[in-house]
Amino acid sequence: MTTFVNVFDQLAAIALVVRKAPSTLLRRAYVKAYRDWCAETRWLRDTVPGRTVAGTMVYDLGSDPYLEIISVRAASCTPLQGAGISTPRTLPLNPGDSSLWDPNAQPSRPQRYCYVPEGQIAFYPTPDAVYDMLVTVVLQPKDGVAQVPSEPLKKYSTGIEAGALMHLLRIPGQPWTEAKMAEKYEAIWNSCVSNGKADVQRAYNEGSQRARPRPFVMGR
Repeated sequence: MTTFVNVFDQLAAIALVVRKAPSTLLRRAYVKAYRDWCAETRWLRDTVPGRTVAGTMVYDLGSDPYLEIISVRAASCTPLQGAGISTPRTLPLNPGDSSLWDPNAQPSRPQRYCYVPEGQIAFYPTPDAVYDMLVTVVLQPKDGVAQVPSEPLKKYSTGIEAGALMHLLRIPGQPWTEAKMAEKYEAIWNSCVSNGKADVQRAYNEGSQRARPRPFVMGR
């Protein structure tokens, strides 16, 4: 289970740079930087288990009080044991463009999937039976939350703080406004984003930990 940390506990280093900024503004800037980093890197993920219903194409991937789904990374399909199937075989599904799917196709074992904003997934062909599904979703914190997952902060806390400072220092007309210093933090932020993307491309194979928030509940 993911450990969530209080955003206000992450703001000390930021407050030292923008001393006169109110704490609510610091929190908003920090959450924005965290959200932007997740959206750019696709680093924060979870797996959502569920089952299909015969004749139903679109499924809700569930909800969480602190996190929201922004895309689907992968999906797999496993027929239930029985009905002549002694050893069910799990097959990965291919991502697809739903605008190219044949609306007259007969229900069958799903072969493709697509993400349906916000927080839903569609399967093609429409399932003809009950299948076990496993969906890997990409996450980001909801806007305005007071808690965020701790996993990215093990490696990327400095870069996320730099992203918050980049935004704060560019607010015009404030006592802490400093465009040149914002450029310095922007470079740190950009490096943090690049490193996060590289981490994902390496499939987290250099010691980073995949985030596992509380499970979403998949339903019709």
